[in-house]
Parts: sequence; structure tokens; C-alpha cells
Amino acid sequence: MRILKTHEYKLLESKDIPDPFPPYAILSHTWISPKEEITYQDFKTKKEDIDNGVYKQMGWAKVKDYCDRAAKDGWEWAWMDTCCIDKTNPADTQEAINAMFRWYQKAGICYARLDDVDAYKSIDEAQLTDVERPEDGDLDETTGFNSILNNKQAHDAIGRSLVKSKWFTRGWTLQELLAPHYLVFLDQRWHRIGTRESWSAEIKEACRIEPEHLTTFKPTDFTTCSIAMRLSWASSRETTVEEDETYSLIGLFGISLPLIYGEGRWRAFNRLQRELILVYNDDSIFAWTSSQSIQGLSNPQKQVNGILAPSIREFKSASQIQCFGYHDHIFSMTNRGLETNAKCWNCPSDHSKFLIQLNCGNEPSVHKGIFLRYSPNGSYERTNDEQLVDMKRPDLRTWTSIRERKPILIRSGNLSGCQTASIFVLRYPEEVSLHATYFTDFGAAVLGTRLKLLDEPAATSPFQTEQDEILVQVNQLTFTKVDIQTRDCYFMLDIVIYVNENGFPSVGIRKPERWGRTLGDPLGDSSRDYQGLAGDLYDILNSGGYLPSFVAMENDTTLSVHLLPNPPKRRPVDKSLELREYTLRVNICKSRTKGAEDSEQLSKRRKVR
Repeated sequence: MRILKTHEYKLLESKDIPDPFPPYAILSHTWISPKEEITYQDFKTKKEDIDNGVYKQMGWAKVKDYCDRAAKDGWEWAWMDTCCIDKTNPADTQEAINAMFRWYQKAGICYARLDDVDAYKSIDEAQLTDVERPEDGDLDETTGFNSILNNKQAHDAIGRSLVKSKWFTRGWTLQELLAPHYLVFLDQRWHRIGTRESWSAEIKEACRIEPEHLTTFKPTDFTTCSIAMRLSWASSRETTVEEDETYSLIGLFGISLPLIYGEGRWRAFNRLQRELILVYNDDSIFAWTSSQSIQGLSNPQKQVNGILAPSIREFKSASQIQCFGYHDHIFSMTNRGLETNAKCWNCPSDHSKFLIQLNCGNEPSVHKGIFLRYSPNGSYERTNDEQLVDMKRPDLRTWTSIRERKPILIRSGNLSGCQTASIFVLRYPEEVSLHATYFTDFGAAVLGTRLKLLDEPAATSPFQTEQDEILVQVNQLTFTKVDIQTRDCYFMLDIVIYVNENGFPSVGIRKPERWGRTLGDPLGDSSRDYQGLAGDLYDILNSGGYLPSFVAMENDTTLSVHLLPNPPKRRPVDKSLELREYTLRVNICKSRTKGAEDSEQLSKRRKVR
């Protein structure tokens, strides 16, 4: 562990630090940018810049101001993540991330600097002219009736700015908020504006953490603060590197985890869940719901209904989940899935449906449960993962308790972790008129549902799509009804779009005589034909077949569709969504007769002569 000497702005290696290790201050902050922050290498090669006052990077000012702040409060030593970790050294990074929580925990004081909060500006904008302003600018030291500590209007004015700070949206700052024994907030001018406890109400508003957890949090105590609750605090936070979304949580659970940068967001979170199951007996880790992941998208991950959550975002609604202790049942992760002897219920009307009880819930003694489905391979799969069941009073007419508590095996899941959606931007000549688009979903949990209009609420896009744009999710097959009116003829047909579970798109055309079915109303008299046709096309496309992209019509007219990927527009989407965009071009071509072609060729030869 390296450390800064505050009065000299000097970085010391571990071998040069006094023994025993001296008391130190520690900084929690949001980075400016990788180029502007001062790294370990900068300190080794450009230290003379800060000594001579000719530094150009904004990070030098941050290092200097931080050291000055700590020195002013009497701290001779200070730690800062940007320059005290050699991020070019994998071993150094591994050690730092696994020890980070302890380093913040052992610090004498933690400064949480909010660089987008200006306390005095907030007071001025609230037009509070009678608030006492100390000479040194530290608002937490003012006393008297008009001080910041006693003036509710001033406190509220700063609080409104504080809860909006980006510091509360970053992944790494969560453990930095909970680990220190004493944390004080600084505004952008490095003025102290109050402690973590004095802003507990604002912290709860910003990140849903109850005030008692700010001072009583223990990484290995899950009876007072469950796994699900901790993951809910992280569910809306972001990190620059996707794997850090998981790695920044290691300290919150008192575990170590090998760092594998490049493995991706889902694999990192999957490894964290498996480690927590191995070390602890808190099954609130299964109390997640998929509906919170991306609002408006039906969940393509229903194809592989596993017991493990695909991302941290699935815990967004779990902030009130409590662990009821460790005595009720046991569970363990094997190479075949999760084995558990939890209480189980069966559905008499459908023996493939089951319900198991988790040893956690929102209120004491009211357990939560999850739905399972028995699969022919002898294991169980999770279904209806958009909801948890309140087990207070199971309906005995619907569910029958299984008294013999034999261990059951639940599939863990092998998702890619990233939901995929594709937007097809249609381009077509004026002779073509587009009508309604209908879709059917071939996800495992919704197989057999009727065709629906694509603009029904169940298919609402999580972002704004424009006219002539069609959003198609994984395992959805759509029909867009098309009219073609030329000078010579009128035609009606369907443009078919399908995206398989791996995200590969297929487009094609179907005419009435194709597959022996007529064109009609997919929601009316032809609904059964269309549903059957959708099933046939699904089987064809998933067995290596393809749809015709070129069809001949009457009067020597042909219609073709052409698909070409293009960079997606900038749309506000969740990082868990992989968005792809295609241009789907519809072309009409009028063939010429043999006589006309011969006449044209003869005319061209005459012009050449």
C-alpha cells in the first residue's frame, strides 16, 4: 500500500512508510477522466511539474487540494486511488480491489468530495442572506442559530444539490460510503459541509440506504442487511469498466474474487453470485425480478430460466428484502445447478408447476416464493421471474404442499447476460403502403400466445422509435402487412422479420399462395392461419432455412427486400441492452419485354455508329 505525504505532495512506496503504519486520510471522489487524473506513472515521471507549479493536467490540482485539505485537518498521510495504485500492474490492481474496503475501513477519516456541489452557490440561489458563513468556508464548524447545522432552509438548499450529485451514481463510491468509520462530505471548493450521518435523509433519497446501515453495516452480517438489499443499492449505479460493476461490490460481502477483465458484465456477476452461495446461507440472493431490467422489453432471457440473476439491475426492487436467518433450509451450487431442500408446493391442475419458499421477505415471517417448472431432464427451471410470491397464505385450492422435503435441482442458467433488441428502419418507394405490424413471441415462457399488434402496451419500446421503425426483440416473429399499387396492378403481401435467440435477423416476403394460406386479418378471421404460419416459419428459420427475399408478381413486376446493418442512432438505453439497427429496403422492379429490350439495344448500337 502506497501513501501520500500531505505537506510535501510526495508519494511513498510501502517500504518507505513508517512502521507501524501511520494514521491516514482517504479520498472518495469521481474521476475527471483517465487522461486528466494523475496516475502512479505520472507521479514517478512528472513530479517536478507539481513542484514547479507548471502542471497541465487537472488532476494535479486535485492532488494538491486534497493534500492541503488533509494537512489542514492535521493529517500527515493520505491515500488516493488514482496515484496510489499502479494500474499497469495486474497484481497491484488485484490486491488493491480485494483490499479496498479494508483500506477505507481503517482510514482515520474519509473525505467524500462532491465536485458538482457548491454549498455557497446553493445558499445564494435560495436567497438566504442571513446564514452565517465561516471565514475558512467549512460550514460544519459554524455555530449559533443561523449556522448551516441549525438553519433548515440552508440545509435543504444544499441537500437538494447533494442528492443529485453523480457521486451517488457511481459503482465504487457505494463501498466508500459504507466502509469508513467517519466520513465527511466536501463540496467542489473542498469545504466541509457535514458528515455522513448529518445527511442521512438525503443519502436515503439518493440511493435507498436506510440511515441505520450507515453506521452499523458489517460485510458478513446478513441478518440485518441481506444480500438482496445490498445488491439493490448497487442496481442503479454505473462504472466505466463493465466488470467493475461486480468487482466494486466485493468488499460489501467480505469476500475475495479473482479479477478477469475482459470476461464481461454477466460472467463477472455470475461468479460473484456463485461465490456468495458457496460462502453464505442467505437465499435472498434469489429474490430478484426480471421486470426491472429494461422497462418495456419482454424478457428474451426466458429461454433459459435460471435461478441466478442475469444482472445487478434485477435487484432494483429488493431494497426491503430481509434475511430470516439460516435455520430453515439449505442450498448449494453444483455443476448441475442449485440443489435445495426448501419447502415446496405443487399445482394439482398442472403437475409441471411448482412453488418454493425462500427464507426471506419484506416483513418478518412473511416469506417470499418463486415459481418453478419441472423439465423432462429431471431439473427445475424458474418461470414468471418478473414477480415474487407472497407466501403468507398460499391458496390451497391452487397449490398442494409437498411434505417430504427431498432436495431438488434448479437450473442455474447460462445466459449471455445482455438483452438484445433490433430496430429495422424501413425504406420503400411511394408505390408501397405499410399497414399494421403483428408479432408473436416464441420465448419459452410465452410460447403459444396469440398474435398481437406491435403497438400494444406489452410491446412498448423502452425508448422512442420513429415512424417506419420496427422494434423486434429476440425470439419474436413479425408480419408487416404491405399494399403495392402500381399503374398496372395492385398486390397485398406480408414482410416477415424474425430475430433468433442469438440475435441473428432474418427477413423475407410471403405471398398468399405461399404455404397454402390466405392473407387476412391476423387478429380476426385469419388468426389461426397466421399463428400456424408463424410456427411453421419459426421451425424453418431455426433449422437452417430462410425466407424468400425476391418474389415475382403479375405484369412482370418483382418485389425484393434487402437488409443492411447500420450504426444505431443515439437513443437513451440501459447498458444491459444491446441495440442493433438495420435498414430494410423494399424495392419494386418492372421487367421489360423481350421486344423492348431488343429495340433499346438496336437504338444504342445506332448511336455508337
